[in-house]
Amino acid sequence: MKLSIYGNKLANAMAENRLLKFCLVLTMGVTIVNSLVAYHAMNNQKVVILPPMVDHKIEIRGNDADDDYLKLMSRYSIKLLLDYTPSNAEQNFSDFLKLASPRVFRSMRSDLDKIIEEVIRLKISSSFQINTIKKLGTTDRIELIGLRSKFADDVRIEEAIENHIIEYEIDDGTFRITGVSQKNGA
Repeated sequence: MKLSIYGNKLANAMAENRLLKFCLVLTMGVTIVNSLVAYHAMNNQKVVILPPMVDHKIEIRGNDADDDYLKLMSRYSIKLLLDYTPSNAEQNFSDFLKLASPRVFRSMRSDLDKIIEEVIRLKISSSFQINTIKKLGTTDRIELIGLRSKFADDVRIEEAIENHIIEYEIDDGTFRITGVSQKNGA
């Protein structure tokens, strides 16, 4: 019996086991690092949106958005709420409710249903020409000032400068309205 061949085979097997263990540990380490990098990238990813009506970048990161995006969404939502005719009021308000936060959806829905009934019954049309949009400090509120005109059967019944406040939240990259109020003394 040749003991030296047996010893070499055992030494080779031990060396092969060490090499396989090293490769396994190295693969586990690379997998852990890759997972951490992927997790970091997912939490810090940024989506750049450039709709056709915008000529510059708009950024949304998680629960934060830049001022240009907030102004764009505020302009869009206030137009849905304050620009209507008897024929499109229901569709405009329905589109507006798609932006509402689930917490305030029911109350906004009932308020808007009352307005729809009145608009259709009295044949009221409304338009709002925005003059100023500004974010109120670091709060989640945007102020819109403009001229609102109301008509009933093509006769102007009201025209005044109005000041509206939109309260919002950014929920996982989605603009959600939590409240709309009219501020007196514009």
